[in-house]
Parts: sequence; structure tokens; C-alpha cells
Amino acid sequence: MRARTAWFVLSALLITACAWWGVSFLRGDDANAAQTLRVGLYENAPKVYRDKDGHPAGLFVELLDAIARKQGWRVQYVPCEWSDCLARLEAGELDLMPDVAYTPERGRLFEFHAVPVAHSWSQVYKHRGLVVRAFPDLADLRVALLRGSVQEEELRHLLRELGVRWSMVEADSYGQAFAAVRDGRADVAIANNFFGARAARSFGLEETAILFNPATLYFAAPKGRHAAELARIDHWLRAWQQSPDSVYFEAMRHAMMPPPLTVTPRWLPAALAVAAALVLALLAFSLILRWRVRAATVDATAARNRLELVLEVSPVALFLLREADGELAVEWASPNVPRLYGMLAEEVLAPGRWRQHVHPDDLPTLEPALDHLRRHPTLTREYRVVDNTGVIHHVHEVLRTLPVPAGQPLRALSTWTDVSEAKAHAAELSHLAHHDSLTGLPNRRLLQLFLEDATQAGRRFAVVALDLDRLRGVNDTLGHSLGDQALRAATQRLQARLPAGGFLARLGGDEFAAVLPGATADDADAFALDVLEAFTRPLLGGTTPTVLTISVGIALAPTDGDNADTLLRHAELALYEAKRLGTGRRQFFQPALSTGAAQRLALETGLRMALPRQQFRLHYQPQLDLHDGALAGVEALLRWEHPELGTIPPVQFIPVAEETGQIEEIGQWVLLEACRQLRAWDDAGLGIHGMSVNCSVQQLDADRLPAQVAAILAATGIAADRLELEITESVLMRDPEHAIVVLQALKAQGVRLAIDDFGTGYSSLAYLRRLPLTRLKIDRAFVSGIGNDPGDEEICRTVIALARNLGLETLAEGVEHAHEAAFLREGGCTLAQGFHYARALPPEALVAWVSAHRRQPRRG
Repeated sequence: MRARTAWFVLSALLITACAWWGVSFLRGDDANAAQTLRVGLYENAPKVYRDKDGHPAGLFVELLDAIARKQGWRVQYVPCEWSDCLARLEAGELDLMPDVAYTPERGRLFEFHAVPVAHSWSQVYKHRGLVVRAFPDLADLRVALLRGSVQEEELRHLLRELGVRWSMVEADSYGQAFAAVRDGRADVAIANNFFGARAARSFGLEETAILFNPATLYFAAPKGRHAAELARIDHWLRAWQQSPDSVYFEAMRHAMMPPPLTVTPRWLPAALAVAAALVLALLAFSLILRWRVRAATVDATAARNRLELVLEVSPVALFLLREADGELAVEWASPNVPRLYGMLAEEVLAPGRWRQHVHPDDLPTLEPALDHLRRHPTLTREYRVVDNTGVIHHVHEVLRTLPVPAGQPLRALSTWTDVSEAKAHAAELSHLAHHDSLTGLPNRRLLQLFLEDATQAGRRFAVVALDLDRLRGVNDTLGHSLGDQALRAATQRLQARLPAGGFLARLGGDEFAAVLPGATADDADAFALDVLEAFTRPLLGGTTPTVLTISVGIALAPTDGDNADTLLRHAELALYEAKRLGTGRRQFFQPALSTGAAQRLALETGLRMALPRQQFRLHYQPQLDLHDGALAGVEALLRWEHPELGTIPPVQFIPVAEETGQIEEIGQWVLLEACRQLRAWDDAGLGIHGMSVNCSVQQLDADRLPAQVAAILAATGIAADRLELEITESVLMRDPEHAIVVLQALKAQGVRLAIDDFGTGYSSLAYLRRLPLTRLKIDRAFVSGIGNDPGDEEICRTVIALARNLGLETLAEGVEHAHEAAFLREGGCTLAQGFHYARALPPEALVAWVSAHRRQPRRG
């Protein structure tokens, strides 16, 4: 009776399993009708990971699943390690890879969409009670870091530059790094801001103000593939980032929200799994016994079939060799040899015939294999083989001796691997390493080698540095595509004027360099004049004729230097002097140029290290209500405290930052630091309502700025309506249609917007009505004329009236006297700031000022 019952239970289980398989099969057919995307899944919570149930989760997973539902895609997540994921993506085994930071190197390997998913940075976390405010505070501390991570490389570089001694505690995950601090094995830990926002609280850690290694995160696809899918990802990201209630911001909140603490015992899931496994093992035991014999038979047959398939399709050719008549003869060859090397089977097996296919130039270099293998167990060599069609193959051959009874002829296994593509790829990489990809010209590295050879030869020559004037303006107004066309056209125009034996290189951006062998000062001057005249004509024709003048700096060898670095530096110093004097000029190097240009170079060099060395500071100037004197908010103003040059005013270094492209990174730091400081004041109970931050023209990007602002507001917990972005009137009027798109995206988030220095530009009232503004700021130039210049007073009244009619607030800058405040208050101006109330103050001094101000009677 018991046996019959057991068989009944077993039969029921088998029927249930078959039914489940059938349903899954039918569902699989339906799913296959939709487009399937293979997506790499690795562990990097909270951006992408598997949750406690093993399901894909995280910011990128939520966004991709939402887009897939919109597009009707089927997403197949493929678990893999990070490096394995990238390798499989490059090989085309994956269709998409989430959470990939863009770098120029990855841009050559993969396809990226345009709109960033998120912006990340690395941050230092500490236990409560430890004082860590800047990188120098890490001296002699134990720092927990991911082993082999980009954070480790970047931190080592920064602290080495600062001369800070520290020690590293290695970890295999961010969680291990945080646990090391919690358990006392480390003093601080490094993690990205997403993980830190979620996990710091659960480990008893808190964030510091030390930020570095900013990164922009995207989905990536194999090179040349999935352009349509990436375009749809851009479409949905761009749409969702403009709506605070969209899937994008919901996913961002999930990613930044700390996970709830659990009280589930750790051993419970494992215990349940063990119990379930025991039950299933008892039921399956009898089936396993029956299947083992059948499975062994099937496996043996499959192994034989696999071996035959591998030998047929493998890219490696195999030869079994034996000693005969004093040489190695082929007694067996794998069946893929005719396909790989175009040789017939009878040719391969004929004694000595392989030598007829070896390239004649390589045959003398081949050591007799038999003599070598009698003394050593292996032989590795490379040579060229010519097949029957004349195609040359680069072959990597490895010979290994096989065990044979004593006294028997030697036997060996030979493997041929065709490395022709690798050789070609290496040659291509060498070309790419020494040439510019856009113009095909030699790059700075190859120019350096050319100059070193020329200086060592002791010959006379000229080094000419050339820089296209206003190329950045073409990129900003007409787009980078036309900018690239202009660079290619400039290259052709320069090559046409290069003398015989001359060398032309692109140094990067809009800068070129030419070497004129044997040139005198007159020869170099004639070349420069010819180039200057050539660039007075438009570079681009068609509907956008564009004239880009060029500036020229000249250094002569050996008069101006006897080594490559000195000559190139002196030519660039002469170029900077030519550009300082105006566009379309030439300048020979003079020793007196070194001082001024060197100061500019020192400023540029110092500016590149100012951010990682924590040299920037924010001061805050109060903004007050003119009618009751109440504090309405503060404006964040940037200061650079150079250790050697002292405090450098923004008017001196901001233009340099804009020219060198560093302003975007600096502007992002200012925005993050201002919001972080406002949150710190909230935690201290200071109660400052609003924060105003200035934006430069480079930051005004529809794809990046709204996403950056959203990420910073989410990270700091600041409400969007407490942040005001100030854009100067002249910046808005450069491209008002583009500005409207960017500002509307910011306004959709709730961010307040103001025009700075209003009245100094040439705003169109038609555009002014379309801009989603909340405030106009009256420039200090008009405010200073109150009481002295009736024209300035009338401009102030006009701006106040215009703002009132448009429903906007007005704020007067540079109020220094009581009569100016009284005039503005009577005229209906809403707010004011200036020395009459307070200078821009560091955070600690502002706290004291606010406390003192609130104890005084309210006044305007």
C-alpha cells in the first residue's frame, strides 16, 4: 500500500512539472515576438544590483524597465562581473550595459546616448566625532578603498600631489569598506554618492565635504549598433527629466533613499532553503538513480560530437608530428586547415611541403624544430605563411613534445594560431597613439619625437605654433559638427602651404604646430604671412560661410632653445602674445615674453589643481527685503585662495576657466557646495530660505544642466524652489531659443530663475516674456548713479515697472548707501544686497551676522 501511494505522489509531481514546462514554453513563444535586449547585470547598489530575492533592481534597472514597457522591448538581464560585462559588450554578446561612465577611451569602444542618466562622484565618509574637512585632514589616516578601483588611482594621485601620507585598507565592496570604519579597522572610507546616501546611516557613518572623481553615467551599446534603441532611451530620459513627477525622479528617489533596517534573522532564509532542499532531494532521489546511466551515455555521445565540432570550427589548427628521416613529418592535421590557410590535405601531409608555404624572408630565421625539441619540451615561434591564393598569414606556432616509450621516435603536437588581425590591430593602435583621429595629422607625442630627432641632429629649423581664433564660438553657435568641418578645412589649408620636408601636427582643440626644417627667420616669417593671408578667406562655404582667422607664434632653433620641450613652449608663449595683441597676428619669441605668458600659464596650471586641492571657497552675501529688512536669502560668490598668490578675484580667473573648459566642473562644484551649505544651515536651525547661484554660458546645456541640478537637489535634500539660478542677460541673448528650452526644463523642476546684471545687455521684450523667470536683478552700475545721475535713476524705475508688469520680483545689486536703499524702496523694488547691509561673508561669519541682524529692529 505504501509503495502504491509513493508512486502516486511521484506521478503527480511529474505531471505538475510537465504542465509548468508547457506553460513556460507557450509564454516564451509570446515573449520572443518582442525585441529582446541582452543587458549586463552586475552588483553596484543602488544603481544596479540584484535584490534579496535575486531580481534585478536599482536606478538603471527601473529606468530601462520603464522604457522597455513604453517601447515593447523584452529585457533579458545577464549576470556578470564588471570587467566581464564590458568584455562581453565589446564582443557583441550583450546589447546594453547600464551604469557606464563615459571616457574618451570608452567612447572609441562603445556607443553612448546623449542624455546622461545620472551624475556621480566619489565622497569620503567618516565615523561621528572624527574631524575631516579637506584632503590634508587625511594625513596619517587609514582609508578603506575598493581594491583596484578608479577611486584608488585618483586618490593616490591627488594625495601625492598634496604631499599627504596615508595608508590604504583594501576592500572588495563598498559595504566592506564601510564595515572596516565601523569595526575600527579604518578611519574613513571612500564610496560613490549613491551608495553613501543609502548605506552610511546603517553603518553609523556620516558624509564629509571631500568630493572628487566626478563621472557622468550612461547606458552603453556595442560600437556601431543599437543607435535606434539609444535614441529612444534619450527620448524618454529627456522627457522624464523635465517632469518632477516622472519615472526618472521616482527612480532617483528610490536610489538615494536609505534602505529600511530589517529584523529578519540572517539564518532563516538559509534554514528554509536547506529544509526545502532536503524535501526535494528525497523526492528526486529515485529519479536521479534512473537517469544517471542514461545521462552518462548521452554525455559520451555529446562529448564526441563536441570534439568533432570544435576541431571543425576552431580558429586554431592542430598538427600531430612524428620524427621521420631526420625531420618532423605531419601524420595528422585538423580538418580546419584548408579553411584557415587554403592548403589542401595532401599538401599538408606531404613531407617537407610546409616549407614551400613559409614566406621566403622568414625561412632562414626558423630554427630546426627537431634539434630544439630534443633538448627542450616546447618551442614557440612566429613567421608568415603564404596560402595557395597568395594571402599572407602571420602564424604563431607552439610545438610541445608528447610522451613516448624510450627509444621510440620523437612525437610532438603543433598548434597554429593566425595572428594577422592582431598584428594589423597593433599597427592601427600605434597609428592612433601618434595621430589625431579627426584630422589624421600627427599628434603632440609624434611631434615631440620629431623635434627630439631634429634637435639631436643639430640642424637649424623653426617651430611654428598656430591657433584658430574663435573656434569655440563656432562650436557654441553652429554646433560641433561644423566646428569639426572647420578643423578639417584648416588642416587642408595649412598642408597646402607647408614647404617640402615640413611637419604639421595637431596639438589638440584649435591648436596646431608646424616644423620647418632649415628655415631662417625670414623663411618662417614668410610662411606665417602666407598662412595669415590664407585664413582671411572663409573656411566653410554653403549657407554658413565662416571666416576663422589664425594666430601664429614662432620659435627658432637653436637660438630660442636646444631641446623639444623648450622650443615648443617658446613657440606657444609667442602664440599667446600674438593672441593677446589681437586676432590674426604673428609673433616671434622674445625672452621678455616669458614673464607675462608664464604668469598666465601658472594661473592655468594652478586653476587645474585648485578644485582637487580644496582651494575654492564660497562666501555668501545676504539679500534683504527692502520694506521690512527681513533676510530673504543669500547669494553664493566664489573665491580662490591660492597658497602663494593669495586671494584671486573671480574677474581674473573665471575667464581663464571658461577658455580652458574648466568652468563646467567648477560650476558644478559651486552648485553642490552651495546646496550642501544650505542643508547644513537647515540642520543647525539657521533658517535661511533661499540660495542664489550664478551659471556660466558653458553650463547652459539642455541635456546636462537640468539633470545635474536634479541630482544635486536629490543628494542634498534641498527643495527646488529654494534654489535660484542667475544667468547674465548677455548669455541669454546669445541664443535665446536654446536658453528658453533649458530654463523651461529647470522651471519644471521648481527651480527659481533670475536675470543677472539686467539692463547691461540688449534683451528683446518678446523673448523676455517667454522666459520662465522669477526675478530681475538691477545692475550695480545703475544703482551707483542714484542721487547723481537722473538717467540711471530713470533706468532703475523702468526696470522696476517692467518687472511689476511681468509679475517678477526685482533685486538691486551693489547698494552701498542709505539714500540708494530709500530711492529703491520708494520706487517699489522688492529686494536689495550690497555693502550697505553686508559684504560677502564666509559661512561662519554669515551665521554671526544673521544672529545679530535678527536681534535688531526690522528696517529697509
